[in-house]
Amino acid sequence: METKTTCNCKGQCKNNRCACRKNRQPCSEECKCKNCQNPYNGVDVEVMHICSLDAIEKYKKLTEKQLNKQYELPCGCEQVALKDLLDEYACSECSELYYYSFCWNSVEQDSCTWHCEVCKTCKDWREWHCNNCNKCTYGITLPCDGCGAASPSAGRL
Repeated sequence: METKTTCNCKGQCKNNRCACRKNRQPCSEECKCKNCQNPYNGVDVEVMHICSLDAIEKYKKLTEKQLNKQYELPCGCEQVALKDLLDEYACSECSELYYYSFCWNSVEQDSCTWHCEVCKTCKDWREWHCNNCNKCTYGITLPCDGCGAASPSAGRL
């Protein structure tokens, strides 16, 4: 069972000191905040890709016209509205998964990219997050560029 996040904010939940906002969740009636301005309020966060959640301010500024704008999938099989790419979207012809990357302003193939939850940016599939120096680095089997720590994939290939 998933635990529900609540905050004890005395302010307006404008920064990541708010437990709800930090966990990419809307504030609830159980929260203690006043005049809450958590950007996740009113958003169905359960159906959004992590990249969309990390770009919540950009998402909330989108117009209906922008949400309905069609984007061609990289596979070339079909065009899809932006609103359908806010979470993983499976191509109806080839079944490949795609999402809209607010980091790169483009439609990305899920198997070739990922969104680092710590750095809050999209990365190439060959990059990994080093917990030792807290940065993303290139080369899934190479040591970290920043500190030399071994990749989690080293020795597994």
